[in-house]
Amino acid sequence: MSADSYCGMNEALRQKKALYIPQFVAGKITNKQCAALIGISTVSVSRIKKRYLLKGDGAFIHGHTGKPSHNRKFSAKDKKYIVGLYKKYFPYAPYEIFLETLKSDFKINVSYTSIYTMLDGAGMMSPKAHKPVKEKKKHLPRPERPHEGELVQLDGCKHDWFMNGHYTCIHGCIDDATHKATSLYMMENECLMGYQQNIRQTYELTGGFPEAAYTDRSEIFFVTKESLNKITIEEQLQGYEKRQTQWQKMCKELNVKTIAALSPQAKGRIERLWETLQGRLPYLFRYYGIDTIDKANDFLREYLPRFNALFSIEARESVKRWHRKQIDDVELLFSVKSEHTAKANGTFVYHGEKFRVNLPFKKFTLCVSPTIGVKAFYNGRYYDVELAEPLQDTISDSMPIVEKELIRRYFYRDGHSNLAEVR
Repeated sequence: MSADSYCGMNEALRQKKALYIPQFVAGKITNKQCAALIGISTVSVSRIKKRYLLKGDGAFIHGHTGKPSHNRKFSAKDKKYIVGLYKKYFPYAPYEIFLETLKSDFKINVSYTSIYTMLDGAGMMSPKAHKPVKEKKKHLPRPERPHEGELVQLDGCKHDWFMNGHYTCIHGCIDDATHKATSLYMMENECLMGYQQNIRQTYELTGGFPEAAYTDRSEIFFVTKESLNKITIEEQLQGYEKRQTQWQKMCKELNVKTIAALSPQAKGRIERLWETLQGRLPYLFRYYGIDTIDKANDFLREYLPRFNALFSIEARESVKRWHRKQIDDVELLFSVKSEHTAKANGTFVYHGEKFRVNLPFKKFTLCVSPTIGVKAFYNGRYYDVELAEPLQDTISDSMPIVEKELIRRYFYRDGHSNLAEVR
């Protein structure tokens, strides 16, 4: 029933009381007749008669009409302050994220209904109000695994997270049994390094590795026809055949089973995670002044417990399946690796760019990761790598954007090379 129809019904009832109660008092109709005409009980008729004899026509007006409610929690000044906070820090943001921030940062305990009433009264409208009603799901969701740590889903989401037109990618890892996000890590675009950090952070958060990892079928995770075509002539001459990706090798070493999803719907839990985060993170980044990838990753680590407290569930079984694994070299395991042989002057080429390491004529492993930067691993030791010439930005550049940005930051920030300008 709408508010207008409810108010209309009350007014009609008031008019009936004003018409028939005076007739009852004058003795023109009986108590029962008056009750039947108004549509109330005889007891109510007697009670209204007493009030009419004392107040006259004022008996038909509710005693609280025009008075503020005794249950009112926020004054007009409080409401104006809350509406001002929304306009200043969360314009056009979903009301849920504004409500969460009010409770966490401003210590204002308020219900969603109250927030909706305040903002709606001020002419605001949640962006979710513009979204069309979703069609009924055609596929039932897959039941959760019973044990925490039995299966994690991984995926990347490219989005305008900073609300500045520049799209970056957050790599995410979510536990299937509890819907708990175990890692969120942002990089320029979707890449192996981002997912390696997901597994590493998951271990740091839970103390173990999952039994299985559920991903899509991209060449980051599995060998594809396209990735086989990328083998160089030198590798073909050496009889090299790419049978396993670095992701598969890492998972095999960690005793993590790799499972490929056959459709986006198959990994629906992490797809729903992105929908939830897209309605929250951009507004939180704007509110906290987060506008760089490094700041975002620092915030995401702190935000995980807060997010999981809102959206995680209990696993059906209490036994957890995270398992420990002894790792001899953590940095070597969680880095993007490639094999190279240095020339007499120590130079080597990586993705068309020239670098230098003090390992003449040695075959070594180049390791690139957000934690160690760029290092050469040889005979159980790490060696510093230098730029032999400035990095080039060309149309035919073969180096992935993520690795180029990491290499650029590593050398420019640390000053390992005197050939690159600090920006």
